[in-house]
Amino acid sequence: MPGRALTIRLGNGVEVLGSEEYHFDADVIEACGTFCISHAHSDHLPKRVAAGSKVVASETTLRCLNDRSKKQVAAAPADGIEMFDAGHMAGSRMFQVEVNGRQVLYTGDLCTRDRCGNLGARPVRTDVLIIESTYGKPRYVFPPSDLIASLVRDEVEDNLAQGRPVSLYAYPFGKSQDMLRVLSEFQPFADRSVFNATSLVRSDEDPLECRLWDGDGPDDAFVVICSPWLNRTENAQVLRKRNTKRLAVSGWAIDSGYKARLGVDEAFPFSDHADFNDLMSFVKACEPEMVITHHGFADSLAYEIKARLGIEARPLLKGQRSLLEF
Repeated sequence: MPGRALTIRLGNGVEVLGSEEYHFDADVIEACGTFCISHAHSDHLPKRVAAGSKVVASETTLRCLNDRSKKQVAAAPADGIEMFDAGHMAGSRMFQVEVNGRQVLYTGDLCTRDRCGNLGARPVRTDVLIIESTYGKPRYVFPPSDLIASLVRDEVEDNLAQGRPVSLYAYPFGKSQDMLRVLSEFQPFADRSVFNATSLVRSDEDPLECRLWDGDGPDDAFVVICSPWLNRTENAQVLRKRNTKRLAVSGWAIDSGYKARLGVDEAFPFSDHADFNDLMSFVKACEPEMVITHHGFADSLAYEIKARLGIEARPLLKGQRSLLEF
């Protein structure tokens, strides 16, 4: 739209409007428009899909979307859109577009650390950076991923050696696949949710071998990777009767009350998101003129970016009609 100022707002997803119009992680995928989906976690996938619609996404993300959508979505040509690995989960992507002569980078969820065979996201020079803020408060700084992965492995090995089964709670997409790699030597089981998610993202290069656990389980000690929602099912009672050692991996394990809230014996601060220091380093390396924070502690991260880096930063909040104009 010639003459229209560059505008970024929270509407149907994150909208970047001007000479071109883009919708990132939209709630509704319509038949007309350019829609980009960053990854396959449910809070970034659309709630409704119009017939005949197309999206810009990785093959993995598109496969996961079509697995859960009644209406199938086709891949749209990525004309004028550059995609970069976001390092968050299999198929996660960042998108860079040019609108009104300005480069705009949308990260979606990202992780800049190399971990468990995943390469972290790399900075991209841009004029405007739209970045997630899940762990956008200074207290969220994680230990090295390889160290935590080693501690999880040792904990599992110790319990199995004592004849005690282990249940490890992790989000079905992302951290569960990380843990399958870490624990591969123990021939891990996966509950139905994790097993199905893994089936969608495995590849010849990353086979992610696991066995389906349906509640019966072997007589010997074993390790099963479970969705946190398993606690709401009958299989949770099966694990309790086996005196299973309950573990969890999450960035929220930094919070002192997380272990009690989830009802586990041990929780490890392992995440597929960037921590606060990662976010700050990524912003600095991208050298943006403006940073837009969203999806998490957006206010806190915007404040810290401006205070520590001297870069103009603002949170993207629902109800703001127009946040940015060049």
